[in-house]
Amino acid sequence: MVVLVAPIHPFRGGIADTTAAFAQSLNQQGEEVCVISFTTLYPKLLFPGKTQYTTDQKELNFAAISTINTLNPFSWLRTTKHIKSLKPKLVVFRYWTPWLAMCYAAIAKNINIKKVAWVDNALPHERKTADKFFLDTLLRSVDEILCMSSSVAKELKKHTQKNITTCFHPVDIDLPASISQEVAKEKLALDPSLEYLLFFGLIRPYKGLDLLIKSLPQLRQNKPNARLLVVGEPYEPMGKYRELVVSLKVDDMVFFHDCFVPTAQIPLWFGACDWVVQPYKSATQSGITPMAIHYAKPSIVTHVGSLSDGITAKTGLVCEPNPTALSQTITKALTEKKQFRDVRAYKSLQEKRSWTAFCKDFIKIYIKT
Repeated sequence: MVVLVAPIHPFRGGIADTTAAFAQSLNQQGEEVCVISFTTLYPKLLFPGKTQYTTDQKELNFAAISTINTLNPFSWLRTTKHIKSLKPKLVVFRYWTPWLAMCYAAIAKNINIKKVAWVDNALPHERKTADKFFLDTLLRSVDEILCMSSSVAKELKKHTQKNITTCFHPVDIDLPASISQEVAKEKLALDPSLEYLLFFGLIRPYKGLDLLIKSLPQLRQNKPNARLLVVGEPYEPMGKYRELVVSLKVDDMVFFHDCFVPTAQIPLWFGACDWVVQPYKSATQSGITPMAIHYAKPSIVTHVGSLSDGITAKTGLVCEPNPTALSQTITKALTEKKQFRDVRAYKSLQEKRSWTAFCKDFIKIYIKT
């Protein structure tokens, strides 16, 4: 058995969704899996969004139990006892925030089983003084480390001599089917004659939405039919972005849908767009790129971190994180968009970067060694 300590449904977001995809794929390859999730993940005062939970219905084909309250050390002890009772051959701790370090370390140090930290983000994008201390605390408590980008691996090597394995970020498998652009535009009441750029996902300062908005005045001169869809829940005040589009006189080019998007609605936004744009100022890896690959949509990403992982000459373009470079690259992208519509290029990436391939590597590295 493999025990995976991570959030799972009804928690929402990329970590919970990819945890389920991983556990499901591992289970399908003959490995018994138990996910140990949280009764309380973040206290309300520390969570910047509206809710941590989804109303989507989801069936799990693997064992899952919620025992961890990050605020209650007694729950950590109970979780430790439960893990021991399962007698697993491997325990994996999914780590992406310093908030989890003490909880995970307390559980891990009392388990004499092979322990792996699966690290999505070594350090937060908006960093605080104690973040490195918490990361070091986690790393001391495990035997090996798994990550999904070279930029995360590079940061981890500054903190530990333990073995670090770098894999790829798999393409989503548990998403609704694609919708044609014509149908998607009609359902979203979008003008079918216009070209749409999609900024999708949580809105946070490091994601560079301001850079993208600042690129629009120049873009308008080259591509007057271009429009920007800003779709996702804000983790920061949106007023500054709304004021920016007005001050730059591009408010007619930008449509804000600033709320969390349920899974069932994701195909609408990806279906409607011509390009997905990720103008990040800093990055590790992104869950948006695999989503774009799933829906066979090309991506424009900035040359930061490992954001360009998964981008090929047939599936996207890479540029520097500044308004001029973004405007020039978007102009090129819209002019040459037919060159990025080869479905075979996306199918190839879907197979090479599938959860099945990821789990085969995982089993070979951590279970059959």
